[in-house]
Amino acid sequence: GSGKSVALETILRGLCREHGVDELRLDLVDPKQTELISFAEDPHVNGEIGFDVEDAVQILEELLLEMESRYSDFREMKVNSLIKYNEKVPTEDRKPWRVLVLDEYADLTADRSDQQQIEAPLRRLAAKGRAAGIHIILATQRPSVDVINAVIRSNFPAQLALRVRTNTDSQIIIGESGAESLAGNGDALFRTADGIKRIQCAKYTP
Repeated sequence: GSGKSVALETILRGLCREHGVDELRLDLVDPKQTELISFAEDPHVNGEIGFDVEDAVQILEELLLEMESRYSDFREMKVNSLIKYNEKVPTEDRKPWRVLVLDEYADLTADRSDQQQIEAPLRRLAAKGRAAGIHIILATQRPSVDVINAVIRSNFPAQLALRVRTNTDSQIIIGESGAESLAGNGDALFRTADGIKRIQCAKYTP
């Protein structure tokens, strides 16, 4: 009842509405095989939706290669970001924004060896990917220090906390308590570099 599924769908539908398929590509991993199924036929989605650790690692490694390729192109064009690169090249050579979604991250990393496989490329991509136009949305119903450690969280420029059970859960997500007192159904605290704002994640309507 916190509203995580609705919030995630709203974010993705909003991105797809604002950006064409030549501007935005989605890479989705959905361990439950139900949360993101409505995107299966969406033209913004790259290939098939991933469902397990092997899929997640494969997508992460592909995005790491894409990131390094983009930085190589940036160096040739003497720019330092995707925005500047796309401003300098012909329309047909522009690169799309890439958004990776790892839903139910706690399920993906429940096994220690699986967690190690995923975290290594995830840390690199989270630390270096943004300037290259590659972004990550990591979602979980079970925030804990075993799932979202300080290194992972520090590489994400924004955090969204829906209602959680304890103030410890809130501190893991946004660095302070408060999310345990939210009303549910999309009531959320959104942390960015500018601080924390209370927002409402409403259901997406086309």
